[in-house]
Amino acid sequence: MPKRITIKGAGGQTDLTTLADNPAESEINLFELANTILKRKKIIGLTVLTVMLIAAVVVMILPSQFRSSASILPSGGADEMSELKMLAGFKAGSNFEENSSILFPTILRSQTIQNGVIAKTYRFTHDGEEKVLTLKDYFEIDNPDRLSKALDGILYVALDKKTAVIGLSLETTYPEFSQKVLTEYLAQLENYNLHTRRSQAKENALYLGNQITKIKQEMTAVENNLAQFQMVNLDWAGSTDPATLKELGRLKREVELKSQAYMYLVQEYETAKFDAQKDMPIVRILNQPSLPTIKTSPRRTVIVLLSGLITFLTMLIGIIFGEGLKKKEEGPDQEAYRGLRQNIRLAFPRSTRTINRVARFVNREETTVNI
Repeated sequence: MPKRITIKGAGGQTDLTTLADNPAESEINLFELANTILKRKKIIGLTVLTVMLIAAVVVMILPSQFRSSASILPSGGADEMSELKMLAGFKAGSNFEENSSILFPTILRSQTIQNGVIAKTYRFTHDGEEKVLTLKDYFEIDNPDRLSKALDGILYVALDKKTAVIGLSLETTYPEFSQKVLTEYLAQLENYNLHTRRSQAKENALYLGNQITKIKQEMTAVENNLAQFQMVNLDWAGSTDPATLKELGRLKREVELKSQAYMYLVQEYETAKFDAQKDMPIVRILNQPSLPTIKTSPRRTVIVLLSGLITFLTMLIGIIFGEGLKKKEEGPDQEAYRGLRQNIRLAFPRSTRTINRVARFVNREETTVNI
């Protein structure tokens, strides 16, 4: 509908009538767009086919990957009030017992475990051929940091929040090599729990052991003092000398006190050793590392089809965008559009030349079709 604009001024009122913009001129017509796509079907099909062929060549060059998997049962007990504590603002570290397996995923990715896995030499069979390989040889990396990052990239560790079961998988180009490396990860985890990871009970046992050694030395010293005093005073049993009896009583009390302390520490030490053994985290393997028989990646067919689909959609978006710009060029914003095109040419000269060549090729194709 026409719009009426009234301008008030000193000379009276002036009525101006303008026509509203025609929606058909400012919007992209779907039929015109479909027709444009059909006209350019050759270039679209050629581009999509070219990209798919390139993707096919690339994925054929990529080596097949084989993934070995394993799983670990939870050990220890989770705090039944853990969720309530989390809501109350308590730290997450207090939500599990010391012997819980909830720390296994973090331990598996630690530098300590990685160093043990990297230092191992792996022997396996591939296609009937005996192979001896280290991770340095496999990745062809000598830099420790880069090697650690590469190893971390092929290991997958997931903790099921409901069951607390830990799933592990490791992917390499050799099936048995994947199994061997994952097995070594579990061995390093077990070794860490047995010899490195210390709970409060284990620390207590270590402390009591040191105290027993110390009190035993002190007890030996006071016993030697008592024996030496008795040798100097051979008549100590029938002596009535107050000084002799006083010193003798003091030395006997020291020996008795040290003996009682020693016996008490020995009992506590045995209890602490039992608690430490009971408190030690146990790696309970549910599924041993598997020997993969089917490749897991790359998924060549999916990659090729996906690359073709993305290319097709990208070209459609480009056509829609181009048609929109053409409408703008013919509308009231043509000056701004021309300025934008000029700025793009100046900013990206090489890209502009390439696009112009493609456009000329497309125009020739359209002319041929029309003839």
